Amino acid sequence: MIESLLRRRKLIFGIVLLLTLFLTWGLSRLQISFSFESFYPKDDPEYIFYNQYQGRFGEDQNYMVYISLKSPSNDAFEKAFVDKAHALFEEMGTYAGVDSFLTATSFSYVERKALRFSQQPWLEWDSQESLDASKERILKDSSMLGIFTTHDLDYLCGYYFIDPAIFDSEARDELSYKLEDVLNASGLEYIISGIPFIRTKYVEKIGTELIMFLSLAFVLIVTVLFLTYRNWIGVLIPQLAVLTGLLWVLGFMGWTGQTINLINNLLIPIVFVVGMSDVIHLNTQYLAQLRLGKGKWEAMKSSLKEIGLSILLTSITTAIGFASLYVSRIPPIREFGLYAAAGVLFTFLVSVVILPNLMLGVAPEKFLKAPSLENQPIWIKFFNWVHRITKEKDKLVFSAFLIIIISSILLIFRISLDTYLIEDIGKNDPVRKSMEFFEEKAYGLRPFELGIEAKEGNRVSDKEVLVEMEKIQNFLHEEAKFSPFLSPVSLVSEANYVYHFNRDRYRRIPRKQEDIDQYLSMAQLNGGEALLNKVMSPDGRYARMSSRTADMGTYKFEELNQKLDTFIATETDTSLYTYKITGHAYLTEHNLNYIRSSLLWGLGLAFIAIGFIMGFLFRSWKMLFISMIPNVVPLILTGGLMGLFGITLTASTALVFVIAFGIAVDDTIHFLSRYRLERSLGHDLETAIMHTLQGTGKAMLLTSFVLCGGFILLLFSDFGGTFSTGLFTALTILFAMLADLFLLPVLIRWIMRD
Repeated sequence: MIESLLRRRKLIFGIVLLLTLFLTWGLSRLQISFSFESFYPKDDPEYIFYNQYQGRFGEDQNYMVYISLKSPSNDAFEKAFVDKAHALFEEMGTYAGVDSFLTATSFSYVERKALRFSQQPWLEWDSQESLDASKERILKDSSMLGIFTTHDLDYLCGYYFIDPAIFDSEARDELSYKLEDVLNASGLEYIISGIPFIRTKYVEKIGTELIMFLSLAFVLIVTVLFLTYRNWIGVLIPQLAVLTGLLWVLGFMGWTGQTINLINNLLIPIVFVVGMSDVIHLNTQYLAQLRLGKGKWEAMKSSLKEIGLSILLTSITTAIGFASLYVSRIPPIREFGLYAAAGVLFTFLVSVVILPNLMLGVAPEKFLKAPSLENQPIWIKFFNWVHRITKEKDKLVFSAFLIIIISSILLIFRISLDTYLIEDIGKNDPVRKSMEFFEEKAYGLRPFELGIEAKEGNRVSDKEVLVEMEKIQNFLHEEAKFSPFLSPVSLVSEANYVYHFNRDRYRRIPRKQEDIDQYLSMAQLNGGEALLNKVMSPDGRYARMSSRTADMGTYKFEELNQKLDTFIATETDTSLYTYKITGHAYLTEHNLNYIRSSLLWGLGLAFIAIGFIMGFLFRSWKMLFISMIPNVVPLILTGGLMGLFGITLTASTALVFVIAFGIAVDDTIHFLSRYRLERSLGHDLETAIMHTLQGTGKAMLLTSFVLCGGFILLLFSDFGGTFSTGLFTALTILFAMLADLFLLPVLIRWIMRD
């Protein structure tokens, strides 16, 4: 079969070329997206409730762009600034894609005079005197302070609600860029944020990093290959093989309708470096056979026979590591696992087809006589030293690993689970800076949604239910900095305040039920039905309590939720209603627990599946035990390092363990396969270990450096999750290499001594 593969290279090249052209065409269908909703498991009860809640009331804050304009004099109540800000606010409100908007200069409140109700502007600016009067009134009635102006009175604020139909489309990006352009042209200092704008910036950054990772990976591989072989043919042929595999997987994604997102953006460096690992192992073995004096045909056939099965198995185990992510309930993680597994197998197929046939067309002397890194005699000296250390200092080596393992296990318990919604954004990223601005100057951008359902026989507009809801609002205001609530309580209280000639003592729930019913009827008759529908269902059964607050982290929110549960159970009458926290932000944090647990399950399944492959390959329980230890140790060491530096276990850092395990096991397979081959040739244990180190150690080191380098490229990402994935995956692979070179020989001597 191997000889047939080598001799029918024209036919094979033709098939590969046609497949490559077909799959490359699929690149034109590949798109970039970043949709939070795709990360939610659709069968999750929390998601089902959220969908029902959103269907009743919507969640306007998901579609809102926040814009704050700063006064040059740091006084937002200066007439010249207000004139300019108003013109700018109004112009942006006319742009296509803007459904509606609320701004400091367009918002009005209701005031009663005699028997008439009239709309009064929140901010009057026909003169500086009227502005000063507005400022004095606003400071006395601070319900809107922190909403339409920052707490320090430096900025005026506006809120633009975009059309939900363009929420995940190019039109959203066009609107975001248009808003940025007009703000830049205004000459005013500004802050812009909100989920639609953030998604636009995410998509832009994903596209930029996609090109950056591909370029850096290309430079890295070219550099490593040139240093290794000092021959441009030795650089171009492996690059061609790996690039073809990369085109296959990206084209396959395009044809199957998959989009590029923050998770599968990692596919490019992963496929690139994993594919290069196969190439280096095969090339190193081929050159070793040539040095034994074999002709190029015999050398390639021998290489494929000796190492072909190992390369196949390492590709399968790596693919299994990625495919294990399919147990996740999170669609993007499942898709990432499947496409990464497909990419690994595609790269293997392309590599064993293209690489051998192209290498046979090159004179062996071009490689053997080159002053390359691969030809240096230092390799023999180094592996002789490794052999001597692991033989003469075996107890010391084992003790060192044991101490580090025990320390790491203790440190693992220090890994934090406290996450933030903006944690994945780089600290110096303008998007993060904008979000932090609203945290500091206003109420923050994190939505808070609480659903209320009146029990049988009650309505959410009943005074008794409203009183209980008011208790909840007051409790939350005491516990944290929440913005004024949008709820039936706030609407009824405000109506009572207006009806009683805007006197402060009446900003409360009316004492009589008939007054509440009258206010609600008046609101419906006077065009307020749309606002009522945002907080109450028409049948009076469901209510919404909506606010904004700071992104205080998982731990504090869990503590707040527990306090809220206790307060409601002990201080309110729960016979009248039930409640449930929901909303986009709550669902995102809730979803993170699913991601972490599913990734750990995936790691367990990968461990079992790869264990079965190892058992089948070596047909020995001893060898199975030996093979798994060097691949568990790196995971423990990485976990300990995360604990040492207080790293948070997010989706990205949990993903490290699954990715790294599937990749790290490759060198163990190569090492033990070569060891088994050496023993089958009649060599004793020490000779077999020595030949294994000298025969596979070079390729193991080179591939580990390539893999580490490939993942270190991710450190250039502005996304915290991508950065962490790159850093800790690279460290895990480095730890795995050290375990394979130093711990594995010790275990073989101790366990396989017979």
